[in-house]
Amino acid sequence: MVKRGASNLDKMIPKLSRAPIEAPWIVFRDSDNRCPVELKKELIGSDRGNGFELRLACSMTEAWILADANGFAKFFRVSRKKLPAAPDDLQHAKNELLRLCQHSRSTTIQKEMVRADGSTGPLYVNRVINFCRGHWDVARACERSPSLARAVARLTTMRAKLVSTPSAS
Repeated sequence: MVKRGASNLDKMIPKLSRAPIEAPWIVFRDSDNRCPVELKKELIGSDRGNGFELRLACSMTEAWILADANGFAKFFRVSRKKLPAAPDDLQHAKNELLRLCQHSRSTTIQKEMVRADGSTGPLYVNRVINFCRGHWDVARACERSPSLARAVARLTTMRAKLVSTPSAS
């Protein structure tokens, strides 16, 4: 489910957070430069089901996208050398992603990803989804993004719980 903005998603989190393991929910959200621990407490509170997982990207989920530097450089036709070494540390990963795409060797990427004023282009979401579904390498990205590595580890644990939980028939 894509909610197009944290404020829309945040309204749903308290209800989703009570999900049982038999009907799990996993929510990915940007931390928007806030402390992830404090933000998580604020959004979930103490009433949490064991079928809910909220994963907060350090800064923005775009940091996780940039973390697969080889895949990103190839797909978006940018120099690998220009990608940040520590994407989790970026203040605004989305702006960095847009800046990189502005300098793509592909004019199509430039036009689709970034408007003249520097904001997201008309096919930004489609291109990012296409990259993530078919070209993004999560294992490679985990090597450069500690927050993504933690998220993957937590989801692996959650998956093990799901597999071992008898279905409620």
